[in-house]
Amino acid sequence: VLIEDCVPVLKRYAKEGRMFDYVINDLTAVPISTSPEEDSTWEFLRLILDLSMKVLKHDGKYFTQGNCINLTEALTLYEEQLGRLYCPVEFSKETVCVPSYMELWVFYTIWKTRTEV
Repeated sequence: VLIEDCVPVLKRYAKEGRMFDYVINDLTAVPISTSPEEDSTWEFLRLILDLSMKVLKHDGKYFTQGNCINLTEALTLYEEQLGRLYCPVEFSKETVCVPSYMELWVFYTIWKTRTEV
């Protein structure tokens, strides 16, 4: 378990060819805005996703939180970002009650498609 800035670590691991069974992202919730100021947030999330996919084994899994189930537009925007990654991915999502959030929250599992080499 590493608790540090993930961008330099993921870049280094990708350059070294290190591969992992699982990557767990607990950075932030999916952004809820589509305003121009938020473009950099989506770019940042795509950077993290791309780097994570580069260090993920072909049968590995990437786990991350989404956002509140009621923020359907934000979740749809996130899912659209998954289609913009350097490699094709598939995903599943699960909705669970998070008591400390006092609401239902969406969590994603993302993996590379079998066609990705």
